[in-house]
Amino acid sequence: MPVFRARQVAKIRDAIAAGRKAVRQAGTADPVIFARAFVEAGGAQRPDVDDPKEHAVVGEQLLGLLAKNPNAESVDPDVQRELRRAREQTNWAILMEDDAVAGFLLKLSDDALATPRGEALAHQSFGLGPGIFRKADIPVLQPECDGAVFLPISQHEIES
Repeated sequence: MPVFRARQVAKIRDAIAAGRKAVRQAGTADPVIFARAFVEAGGAQRPDVDDPKEHAVVGEQLLGLLAKNPNAESVDPDVQRELRRAREQTNWAILMEDDAVAGFLLKLSDDALATPRGEALAHQSFGLGPGIFRKADIPVLQPECDGAVFLPISQHEIES
């Protein structure tokens, strides 16, 4: 299974921060706004690939597909990952401003939970409980976790 290297994870994390900021400044849940800032910051990546041209292809496809349809899908797993990331992180950016939201619960597929890294993530505490990320956290999941979703949760749900 391909993985994002440490440099790639750092680049993706910084690009997610730039994308979230762009969405919050725009004040609208438009994944194209996130994707533009994300791609401009170098966040579109192919795991285990060092070729900037390959990363640029992922970014171009991401932007092209989202511009046509915000619910677009791709057969390329790397592009599909970024399409999902754009939608998830746009939602996350908007919900960061919602006082009713305390954090985000990571929900992994059964396949991802069957991997050592996926199982560890689901049970790891990030300060709010197992698998729950704080609103300001910027998780970068490895490709084996593709299909994961982050569900907004309230403080009440955390304390129950």
